[in-house]
Amino acid sequence: MTTLQQIKDVINKILSVEGIGKHLYFFGGAMPYILEGEESEREHSDIDVLVDASYMEELRKLLKAHQLYRPKRDSLNLGFSGDYGLKVFIDDVYVEFEPVTIEENVLIRKSFSPNLEIVGVESIPFVELTDLIIPVQIDGVDTFSVTLEFIKASKELAVEKYGVPSIREKDLKDIDFINQSGIDPKKYERVKKEFSSSTIKMKSYEEAKKESNK
Repeated sequence: MTTLQQIKDVINKILSVEGIGKHLYFFGGAMPYILEGEESEREHSDIDVLVDASYMEELRKLLKAHQLYRPKRDSLNLGFSGDYGLKVFIDDVYVEFEPVTIEENVLIRKSFSPNLEIVGVESIPFVELTDLIIPVQIDGVDTFSVTLEFIKASKELAVEKYGVPSIREKDLKDIDFINQSGIDPKKYERVKKEFSSSTIKMKSYEEAKKESNK
């Protein structure tokens, strides 16, 4: 497992690349603690980074230049027709880069799972983009993060949206921390409604590869 300090160190390392922050939207269970400047009482597993899809090519170049690129963990090398992101290890921390686009008040997020051998496209409608994403500073560097409301909704609705058996203990801790941090109840209800109406389309590796051959 990974500590919050390891997560912070890797995020700072990523953001040390000049100008990269404006293309990234940090996600995941560590973000509430980082944004609030508090310590986490649990261990973490990885870093989720949503990436402006138009920046993915440049991101791959940067990872290759720093000897961090892993060809076998890049969706472009797995025979799919689209870009579903890539996975790397930075200082022994697992980092998942997922491409996103924003089209007509819908955030479209693509990802893949090497363990489950599936690819997914998640479409999340929003009223205001700031329902989902906000500008932040992490140790003085400008970048973006998903909102606390978005993180809370993704954890509370995990059973409904992602088919997990139950809300995980670590997610319950994160939800409790977010509640203590204070969020706008009206904004949260709006975000929860938006997230609840999102759609997820999943395909097996085999299905995705067949599509690319058509």
